[in-house]
Parts: sequence; C-alpha cells; structure tokens
Amino acid sequence: MMSGYIKTVPEQIEYLKQLGLIILDDAKAFEILSDIGFYRLGFYLFPFEKKYPVKVGRDHIIKEGISLETVLRLYYFDFELRLILLKYISRIEIHLRTTIVNYMSTKHRNKDTWFADESIVSPAYIRTFDRIYDRVRLSAYIKWHHHNHACKYAPSWKTLEFMTIGEIIDLFNAISNVSSRLDISKAYGIQSIKTFYNYLSSVRRIRNRCAHNGILFDYTANEALTTQGPVNLSAVPDRTNLRGAVEVIKYLTGIVSVNRLADLERDLRQSIDKCKNNNDLYTAIKIASGLK
Repeated sequence: MMSGYIKTVPEQIEYLKQLGLIILDDAKAFEILSDIGFYRLGFYLFPFEKKYPVKVGRDHIIKEGISLETVLRLYYFDFELRLILLKYISRIEIHLRTTIVNYMSTKHRNKDTWFADESIVSPAYIRTFDRIYDRVRLSAYIKWHHHNHACKYAPSWKTLEFMTIGEIIDLFNAISNVSSRLDISKAYGIQSIKTFYNYLSSVRRIRNRCAHNGILFDYTANEALTTQGPVNLSAVPDRTNLRGAVEVIKYLTGIVSVNRLADLERDLRQSIDKCKNNNDLYTAIKIASGLK
C-alpha cells in the first residue's frame, strides 16, 4: 500500500481516508494503527477493496461505505478464530501422539526407542533426529531422565511428549512398515495412508498459522485436500481454503471426542454469527474463507 518510506501514524490515517475508508475518530484510529500496524491492517483491508480479489494492478481504493470499525471487526474475528482452532488442534495433537506411542510401543515392546531404530523408521529420518532431540532434551523432565538413566534417548512415551505436531507427523510418515502406518490411519477411520497424511498436513499448516499469529481468514493451501476420505468435502467448492481445513479439523476432533466436536461447532457458529449483522463483514468472510 505504501513503498519507499514509512509514514507517520497521522499520515497513515490521512492516507486511509484518501483511499475511501471511513474513519470517524482519529484518536481511536491512532490507537489501532499503533497497536496492529499499518502493514498488518492491510491484510484485513484487502477484502474491502473495489478490485478484490485481484492482486495485480491494485490501487487499494476501498468500496463505498466501509468503515475502520468493519475492518477491525474482521481483524478480531480472525484473532478469535485462531484461538478457537488452536484449542481443538491441541486435542488432535495429543491424541495423535498417544495413538502412535501406544501402537508402536506395544508392537515393538523390546525397543522403547523404536523411533531411532533403522529397522523400524526410515534411516533418512533418523539422520536428522539428533537435531530434534537436542531441543527435546532441554525439557527438565528429559534432563531428569538422563540424570537417572545412562542412555542416548528417553523411551518413546517420554520423547514424543516433547516433540511438536510437525515432528510427530514427520515421524509417522517415516515409519517404514506400511501396515503400521495403515493401522494408525484406520484408528481415525481413514483407510488410506495418503489421505491421512493429507489431512494431517492440513492440520499442521493451520496449527502453525494459528500459533504464529498468521492471517487465517484468507488461508490458501498449496495442496488441495483430497476427496478420497471420510471428510465430506462435496459442499466445499475450493478445497484449498480455510473451510476445507476446518472440516478436517472437525472430523478429527470428532474422533477425539464427540463432545469436543459439539463444542467446536458451537464455538465456530457463535463466532461467525456475531458477524452476520454487518453484511460487508459477513460477505468478506464467506468469500475469503468459505465459512458461513
């Protein structure tokens, strides 16, 4: 929206007015821009531009009747949505970790560090594992384990507890035995390893965006969600946008707990319904995310 130099906040306010944004309270606008920042606010202005969703040759002119309050409501909707999804993704993450630990550790009872065994896990994965374990070992609990036990790694039920969801997904994908990966997939009602990995990859991307305060409402994945699975995506025209990812999160949450699925659906509905009294806002959310 601006290039070459950074404008002062009062200059930013005047520039936004020139673009057609309705600002009734300059002092409040100063507070908002000092908090959120002009560049970040631009992501939430974009859906209200006259040329949206065109990105080439943008002039940033705002549609008639759009106020800073409407843009700010989209910002807070996005903020709330990140908190909602991260809450339930955390449940999926814990469940996935537990499922993999229970299955693999009982299948390989005499190998409590099966995650670093080349007969069980891809050697390519194992070559990178020490870098992961260097961080895992920073945990006070893992330090205490090594204080009491002379071993290279803590057993799987301890080590995996301190691995990220991305690291857990990579470990799942590195399990050499296809039947093991398929059994874990089937624990989630999914009959295809490829489909399960497609779902998990979507969850990982949304988790990372939520955890790092990324812009969520206009999320677009590089990889489309597969239709070859139990998640019904027939009513989702764009399988790369946020709605498709939310459907996957809902499905996996339902595997964790039907009660948590009900909670997730309620939380999403309440968050979206609050936006319906502003047609410009609700339309922007529907177009960008597919949620409605």
